[in-house]
Amino acid sequence: MINGFQNEQIFISNINGRPYKIQNLLLQDLLKELFPKIKDEDIVYAYKYGKYAKTDMVLEVNGKRKGISIKKGIKNSVHLEHVNKFLNRYWYLPRRFKNEFLKYIYADGTTNNSGIKRLNAKEYIENNYENVCYLKERLDKMKFKLLIRFLIIADIKYKIPVDAFIHGEYEDFIWATTDEVLEHLMSKELSLKKNGLSVSNLYIQSWNKNIIRNPKYEYCRHYFQVKWYNMPDDIIEIMNKRVQKTQKIKKKLNFFKKVLTLLLIIV
Repeated sequence: MINGFQNEQIFISNINGRPYKIQNLLLQDLLKELFPKIKDEDIVYAYKYGKYAKTDMVLEVNGKRKGISIKKGIKNSVHLEHVNKFLNRYWYLPRRFKNEFLKYIYADGTTNNSGIKRLNAKEYIENNYENVCYLKERLDKMKFKLLIRFLIIADIKYKIPVDAFIHGEYEDFIWATTDEVLEHLMSKELSLKKNGLSVSNLYIQSWNKNIIRNPKYEYCRHYFQVKWYNMPDDIIEIMNKRVQKTQKIKKKLNFFKKVLTLLLIIV
């Protein structure tokens, strides 16, 4: 089984330097969406982007570049960040939010990783449900900017944001544009169920709670990761909506054609 990095290289090696007309059909659909004026003879270039950028692969056609995020498998991790860096970035948030966020990540009753007893995520949520709901409500108010940061562009030094998401392998994948993903995730209502800290369908959790205190992994406790657990399901739902939308447009066009034909006959 190939890992994520190998998967990206397979995409790049199969795409780079080849004309549009001989790309596989799945990729042709995506390319047509990203580059509407693309022609059969146009060469598609593909290459790896910055190591820590959200964009895994850049597609370039006639000098125009589009960023692609590539994932495979399940329980996809889409973001990793030091907890203090995150809170410093959003310095204007209330002190209560910062304290509760730190407590949620460390899950040891403290805001500085100094507690004696460490809880797993389920235990912490059950014992601190009201505080977790408070965090969810505050994060939901920041939903759009957090989705941008977690999924599309985390640092302004990377000039190419994510324009589309791919899930799967070169011969068999599904895709959605960034606009489709944002519209879909923004439509999700806030859930106060006891299922972890979330922003839409993205879940925030400690990178490694290291409950057994293994020195090798202690540094991980200062980081949180964002998981997009149901990424394939979300993209499939988006693709179904796209098909339905296309079918509606075709029906309208056919209707107008019939009306025009009748008008021409009458005249």
